[in-house]
Amino acid sequence: MDPGSVSSNSREISALYPGCLLIIGGAEDRTGECVLLRAFAERSGGTGARIALITTASGVPGALFAKYLAAFRRHGVPDVCELRLADRDQGDGERTLSGLARATGVFFTGGDQSRLGPLAGSRANLLLRDRLAAGTLAVAGTSAGATALGQEMILGEDAAGQPLTGPGLGLLPEAVVDMHFTQRRRLPRLVTAVRQHPSLLGIGIDEDTAILVRGGRFEVLGHGTVTTVEARGKQPDVRVRVSRAGGFFDLEGRRPLP
Repeated sequence: MDPGSVSSNSREISALYPGCLLIIGGAEDRTGECVLLRAFAERSGGTGARIALITTASGVPGALFAKYLAAFRRHGVPDVCELRLADRDQGDGERTLSGLARATGVFFTGGDQSRLGPLAGSRANLLLRDRLAAGTLAVAGTSAGATALGQEMILGEDAAGQPLTGPGLGLLPEAVVDMHFTQRRRLPRLVTAVRQHPSLLGIGIDEDTAILVRGGRFEVLGHGTVTTVEARGKQPDVRVRVSRAGGFFDLEGRRPLP
């Protein structure tokens, strides 16, 4: 299978379940073929999509919004709006809820994931969970926006190099996500995070790579690999698996699928 393609199997899943979750490891192509952004746009409704871009994590939200706006418009999506959500009040506000209610796709950009912490448990967060569960929305996150989608999110590291974590948005429950994974050699960090939270599945995603989560499983899209880390029995044992583009993984059974 061409690593940049979306399999026919995925298209069949999309037809059965209108909602989906696309979690990107960061540094996705925004100027060329934009394989991952195009996949998100298609699952948000194509030319009829209404995408809300949440730039909360970014330190330069306006400039970043302009880049994504150009990329999505180039792939036929004219309706793209920005939500900065600077604090919890905005995350609970009616204007935010109205914007998310009309959206067919919601995209969390990269930046500093700690800025997304106040949104955990907000009314906006709960609305996104409800719409995903109902299958009426596509949600994506990249880099900082990717780790925020798990039950716990990695906030960085302490002085001793140990990962610091906090509550995530929980759109991918029972998981902790790390990004820029192979490029920044983050396997030790993810293993430690899983040991700190042994009930969670660790998912490390390479740059320009994503997992498409649907129906209790994910498919790997893009050009890199996805690493899963699972605690086994007594600490400190963990199981590490690597999946390549086109591979499927059963989130409920925590095992690769043929």
